[in-house]
Amino acid sequence: MVKSSVRFERGDGYWVAERDSIGFTGTTDFGPVEFLITSEALAEMLNPELEGIDPETAVEVLIEYESDIHRIAQREFVQRLGGEPPILLTTSDVALA
Repeated sequence: MVKSSVRFERGDGYWVAERDSIGFTGTTDFGPVEFLITSEALAEMLNPELEGIDPETAVEVLIEYESDIHRIAQREFVQRLGGEPPILLTTSDVALA
């Protein structure tokens, strides 16, 4: 079985107020990689009609869609060849899922 380039632990998301995003950490063979997913992207996953969500709802959406978010984060990490952390996931990344 092939090992993923970046691996995630469930339940490690945290609110980042200054970025209006949820932060979470992935682990690679070279160490940790920080990711952010915007509240707008989380709202898109919950209901495309929403324009935004509050921090508490954002955390709830992360928990509910965590597997999908980790899959999107892994795809973006590979497409961006790592890139400068934190890797920001937006509504356009979620729409491609």
